[in-house]
Amino acid sequence: MTRFKKFLILIAFLQLYIILNPLSALAYNTYHVAVLPLVNTANCQDEEIVELVQTKVKNKFKFPFYEIIPAESAARTVQKDTLKKLKDKAAMEKLAKDLSADIVIGVELVQAQSVTVTPSFWGLYSDDDDTYLDTRVLIKCYAYTAKDGTYLSLKASNSGLEPMRVDTSLYNSVGKAMDELIGKLPYKRVPDDALTQKLN
Repeated sequence: MTRFKKFLILIAFLQLYIILNPLSALAYNTYHVAVLPLVNTANCQDEEIVELVQTKVKNKFKFPFYEIIPAESAARTVQKDTLKKLKDKAAMEKLAKDLSADIVIGVELVQAQSVTVTPSFWGLYSDDDDTYLDTRVLIKCYAYTAKDGTYLSLKASNSGLEPMRVDTSLYNSVGKAMDELIGKLPYKRVPDDALTQKLN
């Protein structure tokens, strides 16, 4: 191998070292998130919808910047009067301390119902042969951030009459309301203080 090739290889290794070395001096700030059990005020019996709500919340908080506290721990800590605790800032602060959580999130499924509507032969719109789905969805979210003591109470809804199509369903209406609600939460995918310099 010629000296020139050896020199090029050495330069390549040095550049790689310079690029990678600063990364080793950085550490992630990981926020511990407690996602509380869903409060199903709507008494929704559809397990897929209930699972959708919980999944949408958890998907907001991605590793390595967020770590979700195991559901069992949250469920044990909140054994009763969950809704009452969600609506009280002091109770949410206590939950954060008890769970060693940086963020506490709770969701209440207030309303989730749908009715299929077929235009009556004698109705005003008898020329309309479409079948409609009348949905009523209301979801509330309560969030507490331990870092600055911020407490939030948010809500989103998706209601109305839609022509029955392939994607017209209560499940999709709940999904849209959840997307709106999750978009209102102030937590970024990568927090502003996500990276900190390690001290030697």
